[in-house]
Amino acid sequence: MKVLMVLTGLFPGGAEKIALELTRFLLKQGQEVAVVSLLREPSGPDRAIVDAFGQLGVRIFFLNLTKKTPYRIFSLLGVIRREKPDIVHSHLMHANLCTRFARLFRNFRLVNTIHIAEKRPGTGYFFRLDRLTFFLCDAYTAVSEAAARFHEKRCGFPEGTIQVIYNGSDPVTPASGELVSRVKREWGIADADKVIGSIGRLDFQKGYDRLLERLPRIVPLIPKGRQWALVVIGNGPEKDSLRLTANALNQKYPELRVVFPGYRPDASSLMAMFDLFVMPSRYEGFGLALTEALSLGLPVLCSNADSLPELCAHARESSLVVDFDAPAEEFETIFERALRLPHSEKIVIQSCEGMTNRYFRLYKELTMSKKNKNIFFDEEK
Repeated sequence: MKVLMVLTGLFPGGAEKIALELTRFLLKQGQEVAVVSLLREPSGPDRAIVDAFGQLGVRIFFLNLTKKTPYRIFSLLGVIRREKPDIVHSHLMHANLCTRFARLFRNFRLVNTIHIAEKRPGTGYFFRLDRLTFFLCDAYTAVSEAAARFHEKRCGFPEGTIQVIYNGSDPVTPASGELVSRVKREWGIADADKVIGSIGRLDFQKGYDRLLERLPRIVPLIPKGRQWALVVIGNGPEKDSLRLTANALNQKYPELRVVFPGYRPDASSLMAMFDLFVMPSRYEGFGLALTEALSLGLPVLCSNADSLPELCAHARESSLVVDFDAPAEEFETIFERALRLPHSEKIVIQSCEGMTNRYFRLYKELTMSKKNKNIFFDEEK
């Protein structure tokens, strides 16, 4: 079977990482995979996902689609015509809509996947387009119950229209003590008695600005003469503003060191240095970093956004779900409770192989079915 993965872009992120792991396991099963990115080819540290696909020997097509060059969407038609995939599997809203547009002109089996409970202002037209073009996809999946139900409600679909297939996340191998010690020295937190940490894209969705606003409430909990640290590993559009706030906090509270070290490909393994994992997201489709933290048995403090309570239900004794929009004065108690959470057994909600098997069964069902939802290419006519 030949599968064409279509993504909005290949910059480091949760959906991109899932597409990579899905590709890796499909290749292990003997399937053929190619990848399309609607956006330009990343450069520098942002090439991590691209390089990983390259190491797998996967062909990647970059369409360089921008607001000024919408005509490049027709390049997607050319790729589909040349590659002749049995399945086109798109990830994220822009890619979902673009593949549906292509479906107007070519006949192929199409799977769309939602990775996020999209709540950014000004995105209402996406949901209207989604509803109008829904008939062009053969299967619609989401990575969590919360994401599926949210999307159904926004689009006016009956509940159960969108099938749930959890993202796969295999157990994380913790970094060695030697590596952890070296990295802590590089980040200036070698003397920190406790490290609170997170991994995520530095943007509005992830809510790290909310975390920094409430962070001073943790200072009274730090024993006199000791130092604690907050580390957020990742990159994104809010990097500069978050680092500016972090610098101000470091000057005001020398006992609390706040570090934004940027993106690292080994970020997941470095969670071994965390005493508490925190995820203050405003909205989430899944929360891949959270599942990686659970696989290490870390205690977790999460917002009550969308899928996060759903995932934390697998680790009730070692997780705390709170409203990060609660008054700041409540957070001294919240941090105190979170720091008392025990480590848990290592939890794997769904493996990458399990995820791949579920998608492959779906692919087989679609390729074996004679029914085609595309009204322009109905094979039963």
